[in-house]
Amino acid sequence: MSGQQRAVLDASSFIKGWLIATTLWVGAMLIVALFVLGVPTVRDGEDAGYLWGAGLSLAFYGYGIALVFAAPLAWVLAYLLRPVLEQWIHIVAFFVVPTLAFWAVAGLLGFGWHPGWLGLWATVGAASAIGRWSIRKDARVSEAEVAHP
Repeated sequence: MSGQQRAVLDASSFIKGWLIATTLWVGAMLIVALFVLGVPTVRDGEDAGYLWGAGLSLAFYGYGIALVFAAPLAWVLAYLLRPVLEQWIHIVAFFVVPTLAFWAVAGLLGFGWHPGWLGLWATVGAASAIGRWSIRKDARVSEAEVAHP
């Protein structure tokens, strides 16, 4: 038996990367919502009290969606990338795969397949890539035993 090198992350690094990526994405969506909903409301002199509920709902659903969909996708992607030792390839994959996966799911759910939607879903990919970049130094090289017939 001989060993094959693999890039692996421990659970705490995975959780740290997920939290960073999700917080970046949810934070960006909160800022966009503030400008899209809040600025016109305040400018028109209307009551903006509903913005607290809207922001909490956005955060709740953002973290929930990231937990249910993004975390399993990240785990599978990290598992598939184990044989690849170059961390920059992991980072690029963590941009491309979530962007295309969320675009495909949104297309299947009826949002449409317009390439313009890729810009929205690229925010997910960018947050994922930044999350993966933030834990690049946590990746360690492990020797996996490979059985030869």
